[in-house]
Amino acid sequence: MYKKIISVIIIILSLLYLFYNSNKIKEQDFKIEDITTIESIYLSDMKGNQITLLKHKGFWMINNLYKVRKDAIKTLLETIQSIEVQQPVSENAFNNVVRNLATSGVKVEIYSNKLLKTYYVGHTTQNHLGTYMIIKDANNPFIVHIPGFNGFLSPRYGIVGAGVNINDWRDNTIFTLDPDKIIEIQLNNITNEDLSFHLFPKDNIVYNKEKEQFKTNTIKVLDYLNNFQNLNCESYKNEVLINKSLLYTLEIKTSNKKDILKVYKFDKRNKNSNNSAPNVERYYAKLNNGELMLIQKYVFNNVFISINDLR
Repeated sequence: MYKKIISVIIIILSLLYLFYNSNKIKEQDFKIEDITTIESIYLSDMKGNQITLLKHKGFWMINNLYKVRKDAIKTLLETIQSIEVQQPVSENAFNNVVRNLATSGVKVEIYSNKLLKTYYVGHTTQNHLGTYMIIKDANNPFIVHIPGFNGFLSPRYGIVGAGVNINDWRDNTIFTLDPDKIIEIQLNNITNEDLSFHLFPKDNIVYNKEKEQFKTNTIKVLDYLNNFQNLNCESYKNEVLINKSLLYTLEIKTSNKKDILKVYKFDKRNKNSNNSAPNVERYYAKLNNGELMLIQKYVFNNVFISINDLR
């Protein structure tokens, strides 16, 4: 009888040990090895912002509205696949970390045809080499990192200031045009109309503002058309455009559509004691009277040329 009781106690202790260690392993199980099975990723912050990244054939969509930037989704998937626990949270920091995760952590849900993983991404460690994270319903948070990567992880989840923003994920492509399919381009330089032109590349003809016809330099035209193969904006802005000078209107007609890009003056200064000018020169822009964008001058300098550059 005594031996049976001892045996039962040993079995119970063994089961408790296995249960404890199983839970301990699950608390540290942030990584998903096979990212090819992931079909959607849901991100939500404590301010009520919600983002769903949904996989399609060959691309991802955000909230079923816009294409996702390829570099952004690539970085996120690589992070999901590579993250590992660096170390447990110390006793001294435990309460603060749990409190911060509860009040400002960003929830991450990862799905295939079912829910694969749910965890919360918090703030960075003091040395900026680790990120506080916790598995949903776990008791213990951990400091998580990517081995060999010197930095914190929240930006790789699109998290800025403990929040997520749909515009940070959007594909920034404005034009990806095949040069052979461009039928005509009309560039109006509002501040200097003498530089404006209307180009018909198939006929090797360009007109000035007076509708006078000139022969073009074929090589220069080809170089110009090639500039429209990959043009991106810097970002989308949730702002209202008020009293900004119109600088250019660019109309591009292809075999199946016509696009109009309107470009406006950007004159904001840096928010510092010197009120200095930004290092990167920018314009405001709208494509087909859509959303407000920021575009960079050095990206579009080869597009906003003069008629003299085509002769």
